Amino acid sequence: MKKTTLLLATTMISGIVMFSGCASTAEMMRQQGYGPNYSQGYGDGCTSGKKAGGSMFDQFKKDVRRFDSNAKYKEGWNDGYKECRSEEKELMHEIESSSRDQAIRSTYDKHYRY
Repeated sequence: MKKTTLLLATTMISGIVMFSGCASTAEMMRQQGYGPNYSQGYGDGCTSGKKAGGSMFDQFKKDVRRFDSNAKYKEGWNDGYKECRSEEKELMHEIESSSRDQAIRSTYDKHYRY
């Protein structure tokens, strides 16, 4: 029970950290000289990529007009989508693996504990 609660807390904290990552990344990108179109596109693509990667906390977001008419927004969106989708899929895989390992340990403890 204690380990399940810890796993749930870790998952939620990871989600919060990942959720806040796009805004921080976009701001950092602007400070490093990336333009507002690329930065905004990256943030929108990142949010969309996380949703595609399995996040329950994010939604698909794309300014279609800007995507079709602004090369920097489109480039940023595509880059953000790919990066954050990959990161979210990796996070989801780690969570699933951890849950599976915990279930195996619990079953073992139930059957073989003295």
